[in-house]
Amino acid sequence: MKIVKLLFITLFYGAQFILSQKAVIDQEGIYIVCEKMPEIRGGLKALSKVLKYPKEAKKLGVQGVVYVQFIVDEKGKVKKPKIIKPLGAGCDEEALRALGKLEFNPGYVQGKAVKARFTLPIKFVL
Repeated sequence: MKIVKLLFITLFYGAQFILSQKAVIDQEGIYIVCEKMPEIRGGLKALSKVLKYPKEAKKLGVQGVVYVQFIVDEKGKVKKPKIIKPLGAGCDEEALRALGKLEFNPGYVQGKAVKARFTLPIKFVL
């Protein structure tokens, strides 16, 4: 009986913690944590359809991850994209080009669409 009570208490408080994720806003008034974070429309398949491996990167055998940070506005539009971890050999430019072709569902806080900062790792593998 004590084990059942302990299990119930653990599950109850664990669920409360998970469900009470707080939204976090940066100094610019942009959410860095939302109740529902932005999502790529069509998922990662949409990204893979528009992403092309740069010829220079293929020629040099460059592989790795480019990290792109940007803001997804209330309408799902990408604003202020920037490379925060470059890879080079044309991969950074390709990541920005592909990002410009994607559509996003915006982030939400209390049922309202909000501006959210998002970091997307884009992996280049031969």
